[in-house]
Amino acid sequence: MSDECIIARIVLLSLKKKELTQQDIANELKMSQQSVSRKLKELEERNLIRRSLSKEGEMIRLAENGEKLLEDCIYMLRSTIISSHVLEIRGRATSGLGEGRIFLSLPYYMESFKKFLGFEPFPGTLNLTIYDRTSLENRLMLDVSKAVNIPEHKEENRVLGAVRAFPASVNGLKPAAVVFPLRSVHPKSVIEVIAPYNLRKELNIKDGDEVLIEAYA
Repeated sequence: MSDECIIARIVLLSLKKKELTQQDIANELKMSQQSVSRKLKELEERNLIRRSLSKEGEMIRLAENGEKLLEDCIYMLRSTIISSHVLEIRGRATSGLGEGRIFLSLPYYMESFKKFLGFEPFPGTLNLTIYDRTSLENRLMLDVSKAVNIPEHKEENRVLGAVRAFPASVNGLKPAAVVFPLRSVHPKSVIEVIAPYNLRKELNIKDGDEVLIEAYA
């Protein structure tokens, strides 16, 4: 059984029980405690789970790396399920006005993207200007395609606008997403891309560089 499956089972069990024991996991996986013990030791060494002792016995919880591994699996599954075709969009990197950093730093959007897309975004967007006809046509296709919808959210002194998002890859790198804030002032020829890392640094992108986006719609 893969590490991803074991971690998923641990998560499902944790929804039923606040704290898990090694015996709980052995029962769920239908494995001997000895086999489970070896596997849990391996996962702990890879920093995917954390184990601690309590009066109930040994407690098992996901570590940050384990949560990320599970999120990556969820993202890939979601992309496969909701994607009927891939739309290629080529654009040149351009500097924005810094609005994306403010937008993505708001707790509501950070939590919503993690919930609906499977990752917590880096606070900043990669802005691209589309320069060819085919890419612009594909970008316009997204306007009539089924999206991941982040609903509008009302707070005491403001309303945070809704966002349409599409799982995507950037120069082949996943996870990422093309996002369209409904209150955006950008023209149709400009798109914003988010990811759980700084895309410019991760892919060594500079202003004017050509970037290929594959959006799953």
